[in-house]
Amino acid sequence: MKPEDVKKESEKIILEKGGEVLDWLPVMERGGAARSNEELINRALILNALVNIYFQAPIHIIKDWIDAHNLTESLSESEKELLDKENEDLTEQEKTNIYWFIEALWALMWAGSLIDDLPIDNPVEDRMAKLCPNLEKGEGDSKFRGKMKVRPKDEIFKKLDLYFRAHWYTRNGLLNNYPTGKMDDGVILERRKALEWLIDSTLDWDDVPLNT
Repeated sequence: MKPEDVKKESEKIILEKGGEVLDWLPVMERGGAARSNEELINRALILNALVNIYFQAPIHIIKDWIDAHNLTESLSESEKELLDKENEDLTEQEKTNIYWFIEALWALMWAGSLIDDLPIDNPVEDRMAKLCPNLEKGEGDSKFRGKMKVRPKDEIFKKLDLYFRAHWYTRNGLLNNYPTGKMDDGVILERRKALEWLIDSTLDWDDVPLNT
Protein backbone atom coordinates (compact mmCIF):
# COMPACT_ATOMS: atom_id res chain seq x y z
CA MET A 1 0.00 0.00 0.00
CA LYS A 2 1.61 3.23 -1.16
CA PRO A 3 0.80 6.39 0.83
CA GLU A 4 0.57 8.28 -2.48
CA ASP A 5 -2.23 5.97 -3.62
CA VAL A 6 -4.01 6.34 -0.29
CA LYS A 7 -3.82 10.13 -0.69
CA LYS A 8 -5.40 9.96 -4.15
CA GLU A 9 -8.22 7.73 -2.92
CA SER A 10 -8.93 10.05 0.02
CA GLU A 11 -9.03 13.08 -2.26
CA LYS A 12 -11.42 11.27 -4.60
CA ILE A 13 -13.83 10.52 -1.75
CA ILE A 14 -13.78 14.11 -0.48
CA LEU A 15 -14.39 15.54 -3.93
CA GLU A 16 -17.26 13.10 -4.55
CA LYS A 17 -18.88 14.34 -1.35
CA GLY A 18 -18.68 17.95 -2.51
CA GLY A 19 -15.58 18.94 -0.57
CA GLU A 20 -12.28 20.46 -1.63
CA VAL A 21 -8.73 19.14 -1.42
CA LEU A 22 -5.30 20.71 -1.17
CA ASP A 23 -2.97 19.00 -3.61
CA TRP A 24 0.22 19.85 -1.73
CA LEU A 25 -1.07 18.63 1.62
CA PRO A 26 1.66 16.11 2.45
CA VAL A 27 1.51 12.37 2.18
CA MET A 28 1.04 10.85 5.63
CA GLU A 29 3.73 8.67 7.16
CA ARG A 30 2.64 5.26 8.41
CA GLY A 31 4.78 5.60 11.53
CA GLY A 32 5.82 2.89 13.94
CA ALA A 33 3.83 0.55 16.16
CA ALA A 34 0.08 0.95 16.50
CA ARG A 35 -1.91 0.45 19.70
CA SER A 36 -2.85 -3.03 20.85
CA ASN A 37 -6.38 -4.35 20.99
CA GLU A 38 -6.25 -4.01 24.79
CA GLU A 39 -5.28 -0.34 24.57
CA LEU A 40 -8.07 0.33 22.08
CA ILE A 41 -10.67 -1.31 24.32
CA ASN A 42 -9.45 0.47 27.46
CA ARG A 43 -9.60 3.88 25.81
CA ALA A 44 -13.07 3.19 24.39
CA LEU A 45 -14.32 2.08 27.81
CA ILE A 46 -12.93 5.23 29.42
CA LEU A 47 -14.51 7.55 26.87
CA ASN A 48 -17.84 5.80 27.16
CA ALA A 49 -17.73 6.12 30.96
CA LEU A 50 -16.77 9.79 30.86
CA VAL A 51 -19.52 10.69 28.38
CA ASN A 52 -22.01 9.79 31.11
CA ILE A 53 -20.79 12.80 33.10
CA TYR A 54 -22.17 15.09 30.40
CA PHE A 55 -25.57 13.49 31.00
CA GLN A 56 -25.42 14.29 34.73
CA ALA A 57 -23.98 11.03 36.06
CA PRO A 58 -22.23 11.68 39.40
CA ILE A 59 -18.50 11.88 38.83
CA HIS A 60 -17.69 9.71 41.84
CA ILE A 61 -19.86 6.90 40.40
CA ILE A 62 -18.00 7.08 37.09
CA LYS A 63 -14.65 7.11 38.88
CA ASP A 64 -15.65 4.03 40.88
CA TRP A 65 -16.70 2.22 37.69
CA ILE A 66 -13.36 3.02 36.05
CA ASP A 67 -11.48 1.80 39.14
CA ALA A 68 -13.57 -1.39 39.34
CA HIS A 69 -12.73 -2.28 35.74
CA ASN A 70 -8.98 -1.71 36.12
CA LEU A 71 -8.88 1.31 33.83
CA THR A 72 -7.34 3.88 36.15
CA GLU A 73 -3.81 3.38 34.78
CA SER A 74 -5.11 4.09 31.27
CA LEU A 75 -6.51 7.51 32.16
CA SER A 76 -4.82 10.59 30.76
CA GLU A 77 -3.69 13.33 33.14
CA SER A 78 -6.57 15.61 32.15
CA GLU A 79 -9.04 12.77 32.73
CA LYS A 80 -7.63 12.13 36.21
CA GLU A 81 -8.07 15.82 37.02
CA LEU A 82 -11.63 15.70 35.71
CA LEU A 83 -12.51 12.73 37.90
CA ASP A 84 -11.19 14.53 40.98
CA LYS A 85 -13.86 17.22 40.58
CA GLU A 86 -17.47 17.48 41.68
CA ASN A 87 -20.12 17.81 38.98
CA GLU A 88 -20.99 21.36 40.03
CA ASP A 89 -17.35 22.41 39.66
CA LEU A 90 -17.10 21.53 35.97
CA THR A 91 -16.61 24.49 33.65
CA GLU A 92 -18.74 24.91 30.55
CA GLN A 93 -15.68 24.17 28.43
CA GLU A 94 -15.08 20.93 30.30
CA LYS A 95 -18.69 19.90 29.73
CA THR A 96 -18.34 20.68 26.03
CA ASN A 97 -15.12 18.66 25.83
CA ILE A 98 -16.82 15.69 27.47
CA TYR A 99 -19.70 15.85 25.00
CA TRP A 100 -17.27 15.66 22.07
CA PHE A 101 -15.82 12.41 23.45
CA ILE A 102 -18.78 10.77 21.69
CA GLU A 103 -17.14 11.33 18.30
CA ALA A 104 -13.76 9.95 19.37
CA LEU A 105 -15.54 6.95 20.84
CA TRP A 106 -17.47 6.36 17.61
CA ALA A 107 -14.17 6.32 15.69
CA LEU A 108 -12.72 3.77 18.12
CA MET A 109 -15.83 1.64 17.78
CA TRP A 110 -15.22 1.57 14.03
CA ALA A 111 -11.54 0.77 14.57
CA GLY A 112 -12.61 -2.01 16.92
CA SER A 113 -14.94 -3.53 14.30
CA LEU A 114 -18.19 -2.77 16.14
CA ILE A 115 -19.49 -0.73 13.20
CA ASP A 116 -18.88 -1.23 9.49
CA ASP A 117 -17.88 2.23 8.30
CA LEU A 118 -16.97 5.73 9.45
CA PRO A 119 -18.09 8.17 6.71
CA ILE A 120 -16.76 11.71 6.99
CA ASP A 121 -20.24 13.15 6.40
CA ASN A 122 -22.35 10.96 8.69
CA PRO A 123 -23.21 11.72 12.32
CA VAL A 124 -23.05 9.19 15.13
CA GLU A 125 -25.86 6.67 14.63
CA ASP A 126 -28.72 6.20 17.08
CA ARG A 127 -27.70 2.58 17.67
CA MET A 128 -24.51 3.71 19.38
CA ALA A 129 -26.11 3.58 22.83
CA LYS A 130 -27.08 -0.07 22.44
CA LEU A 131 -23.54 -1.01 21.43
CA CYS A 132 -21.95 0.63 24.48
CA PRO A 133 -21.92 -0.46 28.12
CA ASN A 134 -24.87 1.13 29.92
CA LEU A 135 -23.45 2.27 33.25
CA GLU A 136 -26.83 3.49 34.49
CA LYS A 137 -28.09 -0.09 34.23
CA GLY A 138 -25.01 -1.45 35.94
CA GLU A 139 -23.45 -3.02 32.86
CA GLY A 140 -19.77 -3.92 32.89
CA ASP A 141 -17.21 -3.95 30.10
CA SER A 142 -18.30 -7.05 28.16
CA LYS A 143 -19.90 -5.19 25.23
CA PHE A 144 -16.46 -3.91 24.33
CA ARG A 145 -14.07 -6.38 25.88
CA GLY A 146 -15.82 -9.39 24.43
CA LYS A 147 -16.48 -8.02 20.96
CA MET A 148 -13.97 -5.38 19.88
CA LYS A 149 -11.18 -6.48 17.58
CA VAL A 150 -8.80 -3.88 16.23
CA ARG A 151 -8.72 -3.56 12.46
CA PRO A 152 -5.47 -4.01 10.50
CA LYS A 153 -3.16 -1.00 10.66
CA ASP A 154 -3.37 -0.43 6.89
CA GLU A 155 -7.15 -0.10 7.12
CA ILE A 156 -6.91 2.38 9.98
CA PHE A 157 -4.18 4.31 8.15
CA LYS A 158 -6.41 4.73 5.09
CA LYS A 159 -9.28 6.04 7.21
CA LEU A 160 -6.94 8.38 9.07
CA ASP A 161 -5.60 9.77 5.80
CA LEU A 162 -9.17 10.50 4.72
CA TYR A 163 -9.92 12.31 7.97
CA PHE A 164 -6.64 14.21 7.80
CA ARG A 165 -7.55 15.64 4.39
CA ALA A 166 -11.18 16.22 5.33
CA HIS A 167 -9.92 18.11 8.39
CA TRP A 168 -8.03 20.52 6.15
CA TYR A 169 -11.27 21.18 4.25
CA THR A 170 -13.43 21.78 7.33
CA ARG A 171 -10.77 23.88 9.06
CA ASN A 172 -10.31 25.96 5.91
CA GLY A 173 -14.05 26.46 5.80
CA LEU A 174 -14.01 27.85 9.33
CA LEU A 175 -11.06 30.13 8.62
CA ASN A 176 -12.56 31.47 5.40
CA ASN A 177 -16.20 31.46 6.47
CA TYR A 178 -17.67 29.05 3.92
CA PRO A 179 -20.01 26.11 4.60
CA THR A 180 -18.70 22.55 4.41
CA GLY A 181 -22.07 20.80 4.25
CA LYS A 182 -22.36 17.59 6.25
CA MET A 183 -18.64 17.57 6.99
CA ASP A 184 -18.44 19.14 10.44
CA ASP A 185 -15.09 20.36 11.75
CA GLY A 186 -15.68 19.27 15.33
CA VAL A 187 -16.73 15.78 14.27
CA ILE A 188 -13.80 15.41 11.90
CA LEU A 189 -11.30 16.67 14.49
CA GLU A 190 -12.39 14.34 17.29
CA ARG A 191 -12.50 11.25 15.09
CA ARG A 192 -9.12 12.11 13.60
CA LYS A 193 -7.67 12.50 17.08
CA ALA A 194 -8.78 8.98 18.02
CA LEU A 195 -7.32 7.48 14.83
CA GLU A 196 -4.04 9.39 15.19
CA TRP A 197 -3.67 8.13 18.77
CA LEU A 198 -4.53 4.58 17.74
CA ILE A 199 -2.02 4.33 14.92
CA ASP A 200 0.93 5.76 16.89
CA SER A 201 1.63 4.20 20.28
CA THR A 202 4.00 7.04 21.24
CA LEU A 203 1.28 9.68 21.37
CA ASP A 204 -0.19 11.05 24.59
CA TRP A 205 -4.00 11.26 24.48
CA ASP A 206 -3.83 14.80 25.87
CA ASP A 207 -1.34 15.95 23.24
CA VAL A 208 -2.25 14.43 19.88
CA PRO A 209 -0.98 16.71 17.07
CA LEU A 210 -3.85 17.76 14.80
CA ASN A 211 -2.21 20.25 12.47
CA THR A 212 -3.32 20.47 8.84
